[in-house]
Amino acid sequence: MRRVAHGTAYFSSQSDRDRVAKLMLVQSSAVRSAYQFMRRTGHVTNEVKKHVKTRYMADLNQRYVSDACGIAAQMRDKPSVIFGGKKAWKNFQSGELAKEDWQQRRNSLLYSRGDKTKKGNPNIRVVKDKILINDPAARGLWIEGKFWMPAKFKPNWSCYDVRLKWVGEDKFKVSISWDELAPHVITTSPSNGTIGVDCNPDGVALVEVNSDGNLLDHRYEKEQRIQFACEGKRTYDVRQLAIQVVDYAVKVRKPLVLEELRFWGGKQRGAKFQRMKHNFLHRRILDAIKSRAASEGVEAIEVNPAFTSVLGLLKYAGMYSLNRHTAAALVIARRGMEIKERQTFTDTLQGRGGSRVKLEARSRNHALKPKAWSWMKDSFLRPKNSRAHSPVSGSSNPAGTGDNSGEIPGGESGSTTGQSRHPTAAKRSDANGE
Repeated sequence: MRRVAHGTAYFSSQSDRDRVAKLMLVQSSAVRSAYQFMRRTGHVTNEVKKHVKTRYMADLNQRYVSDACGIAAQMRDKPSVIFGGKKAWKNFQSGELAKEDWQQRRNSLLYSRGDKTKKGNPNIRVVKDKILINDPAARGLWIEGKFWMPAKFKPNWSCYDVRLKWVGEDKFKVSISWDELAPHVITTSPSNGTIGVDCNPDGVALVEVNSDGNLLDHRYEKEQRIQFACEGKRTYDVRQLAIQVVDYAVKVRKPLVLEELRFWGGKQRGAKFQRMKHNFLHRRILDAIKSRAASEGVEAIEVNPAFTSVLGLLKYAGMYSLNRHTAAALVIARRGMEIKERQTFTDTLQGRGGSRVKLEARSRNHALKPKAWSWMKDSFLRPKNSRAHSPVSGSSNPAGTGDNSGEIPGGESGSTTGQSRHPTAAKRSDANGE
């Protein structure tokens, strides 16, 4: 498991700052040269290092050159790369960003890969409250600066990577990464039950199910501020949300089931949807939960999110008096156990030429296009109950047969009292059965 710690470095001497900036400039240029050579020739091995050495060995040592080639190798499959950032490039083109600032953004990174045989890192070392940077200008020459890092971080100093980035004036951001053994998984098998997680713009819905996929508990962890707060407050609230979710999983000893949300492509939506999409931190929330789960030994399972909200609304919202998000979390939890939902609602073609399929359950309905309905039926549904007959898809397994995990058995009521809430409907069903 890869861990990252963040700190800050300061260099009191202007000459030291200038020398560090010079190393950043040269290595950043070496990265661009290596990337262009890879794209031009297709080489990814020692040929790249030989090419870079002929140009940059006068200002860098061999390890700095090797690290520059390693950074470029991570981008070799991308047909085009804007070094410095796409947003900064557009600001530079429009005149909002000065040329000096643009060049500074392109040349503000110094990277050194860790090595156990070189006291943890051969070129950039952290020793208590000091940071030492190897200066290739002379053998044994090191640039010394002050270093600060929060006490909560405990890096593995035997081997660690360091990235040094200039952020303004005499301040440098330091990122230290290292490998750490993953903690022992404390959660049980998904067959014993899971916790479904449904991410939303204002929080997450959690649903715990048992080994049969039946509802045990549900809750909604709400953080309203993540929709409108500033960056720092949003980041804090997302982390607190992840802590609450993972702590619940640790308490019940069950794995988390997450969905991977995507809003890519598709038809254009209105201004309200676009605003919600822009403020929806779904990727940040999911990454925070997965990161926290990995550090706490909680298994995180990812499933296809397709139609979870639709199935939850039609099947479980009315049955358990759940809102739309919590009902979707229930479907996600069951999907993590590889349980397919059984169709307990009707499907009817509507519109001119059958342009819509109306899905109707008790007090709930939803419309889909025929293509979407076909995908949902083939991929996420088991054959429906024979009592729910419709012209679109014929009758299938009779009620009370087959795998009924998490379903109401045939002939029984969905009411918690065991009595039908609609006596007239029950008589009508008996009459149809005759």
